[in-house]
Amino acid sequence: MSQFELLPLGASQFDTGARPLHWSRTGASTGFISGNLDWTLTRLGASHAVAADLLRICAGAYLADRLTSRGQIFTRTIELTVHVTEMAAWTADAVGQVAHLLWWLTGDDWTVRVVLAERGEAFEPPAQPPVSEVVLLSGGLDSLCGAVDRLNDGTSRLFLSHADGTTAVQYAQRRIRDWLTERAATPPEFLAVTFAQAGAKSESSSRSRSLLFAALAAATATAHGASRVVVPENGYTSINPPLTTARGGALSTRSTHPTTFAYINQLLATLGIGVALDDPYLGLTKGELVAQAAAKADATAFAQVVATSLSCGKLDGTYYKGGNPNYSCGLCVPCIVRRASITAAGLDDLTPYLIDTLPAVSRPRLIANRSDDVQAVQEALFRGISEDELLACGPWPSSFDLDAAVALCARALQEIALVPLP
Repeated sequence: MSQFELLPLGASQFDTGARPLHWSRTGASTGFISGNLDWTLTRLGASHAVAADLLRICAGAYLADRLTSRGQIFTRTIELTVHVTEMAAWTADAVGQVAHLLWWLTGDDWTVRVVLAERGEAFEPPAQPPVSEVVLLSGGLDSLCGAVDRLNDGTSRLFLSHADGTTAVQYAQRRIRDWLTERAATPPEFLAVTFAQAGAKSESSSRSRSLLFAALAAATATAHGASRVVVPENGYTSINPPLTTARGGALSTRSTHPTTFAYINQLLATLGIGVALDDPYLGLTKGELVAQAAAKADATAFAQVVATSLSCGKLDGTYYKGGNPNYSCGLCVPCIVRRASITAAGLDDLTPYLIDTLPAVSRPRLIANRSDDVQAVQEALFRGISEDELLACGPWPSSFDLDAAVALCARALQEIALVPLP
């Protein structure tokens, strides 16, 4: 069992048996945390107090996730204590919903405890311009397409990015922000937040990051007077169907699963935060989403910015002779779906993939390392994805259309079949 306590720097620890994670009140970086977000959330502005508490809890969970190795046992047991400012809001029901969400996303057993934070120095947050919605801009292809699709529709919005120190992700986010700014009728609002554990991490996966990103978006939305957070993600990736009988969807992610959204929105409503998450692209395959965005941009320029987005689930180019650590591999499942979507949308794929750029001596090693991914995709293409298999990926929200999801997966597999695989 791992025990952690997130608290402002200088505060007294509540659980002396837990590993303390001190967070500077006015400067984000400490010996435990790095980035540009401090305990008082100065960068966000005047966030709703309970939304700020939720962000701190999710930040603590993210740190605990990265600092607890899975070892040989998939399920970990993690206890987390977090100092909050609004104790009355954190009922047993609300805290239980957070723990359940973390279990759903990570597959681990979580115990979450809140304690009253000591008052710090009085702080007057900076005023922020009002917007109608906050849109997540992760640096991935789907978030790029969502931004392009919504760029000049007359709605005021803020594009929010989060990075945890990965250079390739931050580079993709910067290139996309520059491209959008050049083509926006009115300069859009952008906010880039970096937040990570300081030093080496113990666990390579980060399934809790999606909850941190959602909480960050909700707190940012309240500071700007927005009630809607848009998370652009295609329906196939959100559903994350198992590709083989031995490969469950949890091997990848439940970041934007419809049930994840339902759980988060239930929690936000319980806390009275007044913000809801929405994915307006849930009915589209990745190829359909790319095509929809491409129709609103110059094809040549759009293909160029698509190449700067990042979809790879591995990013291990540094381990291959002649490889580039910032290049997508081209053969993991997310890369295969990405390549399929660009082809299905009728665009030239200008992305530099490792599979295309590695020297001949290194290419066989990459292919061998991705054999499980490639075989899983090939099996799914042969077998298809049935209604029973989708049912096993649940539970699903009561409003979820299972028949439409089966049809969506069939269309996605038709796209994936366009990709040549070794």
